[in-house]
Amino acid sequence: MKKAILLLAAFVATMAAQAQQKHIEPYWHGFYAAAGYDFATNLNKTAFSDKATFHGFYAVGGWQIRKESGIGLGVEFLKDPTGAFNQLPVFVELRTHYLRSQLTPFSTVYVGYSIPLGSSSGGENAIKISEGGVIWGLNAGVRYAFNRNICVNAYVGYMGMHLDAVSRWENGELTTNRPLLLQNIKAGVSVSIFFKH
Repeated sequence: MKKAILLLAAFVATMAAQAQQKHIEPYWHGFYAAAGYDFATNLNKTAFSDKATFHGFYAVGGWQIRKESGIGLGVEFLKDPTGAFNQLPVFVELRTHYLRSQLTPFSTVYVGYSIPLGSSSGGENAIKISEGGVIWGLNAGVRYAFNRNICVNAYVGYMGMHLDAVSRWENGELTTNRPLLLQNIKAGVSVSIFFKH
């Protein structure tokens, strides 16, 4: 009888071990890198009824301080299809992961400065960023780990940008050169790589 109970206990333990999901957690102490794409559009109504949309391609490199958080330095190329608002933000981000599991929610908070790229919307009624400005934002999403090194992320977020001067021409003549605030919503995907320290 004891042998049967021990055999049954061993069988149940084996089945339970096989039924448990394999724990995959990325390396948490050391260098990380992320690269991705996001799409953003402004929600606020500006004095000139500007409608800016951005295709963003970015890269971040940083240090995972502890299991839940890291700090990084990033750069993003923001392409506006009209050419009016093309820019290159450089920023510092704080990244937080909330669970020690294969699938976890995460968030990033960032602040930086956006460098204008000198392009304009063209024509006699052109718009061009003549001075960059401060950018800031928050993203929230989920991270899925394929293994201890590689993860994929999907997120939504908010990005604010205060451009110190935006030049506007009418009929080929410069008419205004004033600040502009754009408040954007965005969604994106990225790939993260974590390196063992």
